[in-house]
Amino acid sequence: MEDTKETIIHKFNTELGKDLKGLDKIYEFHQSLNAQKNEIEESLSMASTEAPSKVKAVVESVEKISIEFQQLEKASEEFRNEIQETVHESDKSLEIQRIIDTISYLDKSLSYLNFIKHVEDISDGIQASLANGDDESTISLYTDLKNISCELRSSTCHYLQNYVKETLHFWHNLIKDKLSKEYNDILKALKWPFCGANVNALHTPVPETVVKFKILTEYLLHLQLPEESMKPVVTSALLTDFSPVCLPISLLVRPLRQRFIYHFTGSKLTNRQDKPEWFFTQILTWIKDHIQWVQKNVQPAANSIDFKHVDMKTEFMRALVQLAVEKLHSELSVVQYDDVLFAHLVDEALGFERELRETLFYPPAQPATVFVLTQAQIFVKWINMEKKYATEKMDAILNSNTAWEKLSTSDADDMKVTECADAFLTLLTTISDRYKHLPQPGHRLQFLELQLELIDDWRVRLIQLLHENYGDPLTSLMPRILNTLHYVATVLEEWGVTVHFLQLYFFKKQFEAVETATIKGNDIKDVGEVEGSVFDEAVALLKRIEKELISEISDSVALDVKAKSRPYRTDKWFAMQSTKELVSLSVTPSGYSMFQELATQLNLLHKTLALPLFHEAWKNLASNLDQYLLEEVVLVNHFNVGGAEQLQYDIFRNFFPLFGLYINKPESYFPLIKEACILLNIMLGSAMLLVEALNNSDEVAGKEILADIGVYKMSSELALKVIGTRTDISYT
Repeated sequence: MEDTKETIIHKFNTELGKDLKGLDKIYEFHQSLNAQKNEIEESLSMASTEAPSKVKAVVESVEKISIEFQQLEKASEEFRNEIQETVHESDKSLEIQRIIDTISYLDKSLSYLNFIKHVEDISDGIQASLANGDDESTISLYTDLKNISCELRSSTCHYLQNYVKETLHFWHNLIKDKLSKEYNDILKALKWPFCGANVNALHTPVPETVVKFKILTEYLLHLQLPEESMKPVVTSALLTDFSPVCLPISLLVRPLRQRFIYHFTGSKLTNRQDKPEWFFTQILTWIKDHIQWVQKNVQPAANSIDFKHVDMKTEFMRALVQLAVEKLHSELSVVQYDDVLFAHLVDEALGFERELRETLFYPPAQPATVFVLTQAQIFVKWINMEKKYATEKMDAILNSNTAWEKLSTSDADDMKVTECADAFLTLLTTISDRYKHLPQPGHRLQFLELQLELIDDWRVRLIQLLHENYGDPLTSLMPRILNTLHYVATVLEEWGVTVHFLQLYFFKKQFEAVETATIKGNDIKDVGEVEGSVFDEAVALLKRIEKELISEISDSVALDVKAKSRPYRTDKWFAMQSTKELVSLSVTPSGYSMFQELATQLNLLHKTLALPLFHEAWKNLASNLDQYLLEEVVLVNHFNVGGAEQLQYDIFRNFFPLFGLYINKPESYFPLIKEACILLNIMLGSAMLLVEALNNSDEVAGKEILADIGVYKMSSELALKVIGTRTDISYT
């Protein structure tokens, strides 16, 4: 009650404040309190009418919830009981599982121990077989042990893996020592290797010894360790390309290796830096002397035990090639600073490679001497040396006194092949032979660029020679240089479509595509099919010079002929006797010197130029003289009937036959002068009708009219000019 009183007093103080003048607010406060009172009364009145229904609904809801709660409590109790039962059962299962796991562990442990016992039993068996000298049982047990080692590759029992592997290696070494000794004894009985005092032993083998040899070979092949455990012993990074050879081959090569080391190392007289051909030849000789025997006696032993995938001949060659590679590698490190010794060593190494690949059919996938030569430092030295010596050789070829002489033994006499052309192509061929066995396209392309550079340099030098020896084209070096250019261009075109250069062209396009894509930042595009050859640009430049020189020579000949033609051009064609007045026609006297000069020059062209060039030259000459005779003889003179007949006789019976010595139907190459003769010699009436028809026709109709009388090349205007030179007809 006290709290209520204080609350009322506090509310009055809040509304009226401390100022006594503010008491007039009491009326407003009174009205506010009455308003609140009325609102409360109204809300109580509404509650008194609605309360029973709301209370009833609440009671019903509570009763429903109570029932649901009881049901859930009952279900929870049941679920709790089930969980307790399940947990109890699970405890029993876990206990059983622990027992099972223990049994499994003990079983695996027992298997592990049994496995070790099995390996130990095999070891005991191997030991007993070795003691008894039973090689067959030894190898059989060893093979079982090797199979076990292979089966354990995927096992997670690393200690067991290592144990079996170490055991295998232990017995491998012991058995190998024993069998190697027996094998060496057999080889001595066979007088292997077949060199020196044993050179004739190859022809007299003892059958029993050969049988024993094959059996031991089979044993040694079975003794081979699993591939992943065989680690090649190499003396340089280069020799990692040589995978280890099988045991029989290794033992066969051992005495040869000892001989090689004895003769080609240290201070032996046979170990000379200026004679690398000695050790290369020795390797090749050993291969040739022993390869057939290996193929005949070792390969069948391998085939009989399912080692057919191993090519014993290749294995034997690879083991000996490795000796050459080791020696070459050691020699290069010394002689690379002496150009002469280096060049000689490279020559011999390439010759050795060529002999291996082409004569002995050493597989392309197997490494050989070019792998040593393509080391970065050595390769740069090599290609620079090639350029130096090729340039010197080219100088010697061009400066030779007989450089421009025709080869006396040339099969293609029509090509007039010069020593210069043949020697230069031989130089290019030699370079190709030296690099064609290189395995990497990039290396081969560098040599190709060297060849293209040499061709361009050679072309420039020939142009310089032309300028230095300028004179009468037919009596200077020009025809021989022209023949040389033509022959080289022809051969380069033939080379361009060979497999070797087509492959290089494809690789070159690929490299260019990669370079372009790299510069532009684009994806590399597939070059697809490529057309052309690596020599297209070089041949085009040579052909251009060839065309210029042919034109110059043919123009020179034409000038000489024209110089002799003045009396013929200025003869009295308007006052010559006709055939009716003469017994028979003969060549015009004023044309003797011209025709003689033409005959001489054509003969000289034929003897001097290669046949294809001669054909081009006389065609140019024919075109030139055809135009000249029309313009300087026909169109500038006037012809009576006798003059027209004489001109036709000179052309058809003297001029054309000069070319007829070298071609069929020469008149087809002189259409203008041939048609001029036709127009000058047609009957007067026909000529007049022809003039009238041509004057009254357009160009198309004129061509048809001219074609009727055998004139196809001339236009109507030119035909009228020719007819206008006749003295028996005049028209305006």
